[in-house]
Amino acid sequence: MSFIPEEETRGRLTLNLAPMIDFLFLMLVFFATLAVSRVSTRDTDIQLVELIEESGAVTSNANHEQQIVNISITEKGEYKWVTEIRDYPMKDAMALQEELEMQYESGQLPSDKLQTQVLLKIDRHAQWDPILRAVFAIRAAGFEARPVYEPEEGTS
Repeated sequence: MSFIPEEETRGRLTLNLAPMIDFLFLMLVFFATLAVSRVSTRDTDIQLVELIEESGAVTSNANHEQQIVNISITEKGEYKWVTEIRDYPMKDAMALQEELEMQYESGQLPSDKLQTQVLLKIDRHAQWDPILRAVFAIRAAGFEARPVYEPEEGTS
């Protein structure tokens, strides 16, 4: 007669798969996050304007709690509200203004409009009329539009 059951004294022949499943889940989350962030930072429908940076230009990131709204303007002058998940086509510049106002009133954007950056990703071949309509619609909603560009190659 033994105080320890015989099953406990025998060696286990099974492999514990729980840590491996946890690792696979973490890898899935990592790559899903990477894919979503690439979608929000890269917009394949437009080619950004290239500008030469000024020698004394300083970018200010004083407040890190800013909300960023990405809007792209295609070569054909079409507007898209770019989110992490997908792009939402907007009918016209007034639709942009209405969406900004609606999100501000519903509390999705900060109460201080200066903490919201509206980034315009403008195709280099886009006409000026849709660009100006978007800028004025964004200003009419009380926000400041900031164009996004790529630095010219060969400059430092």
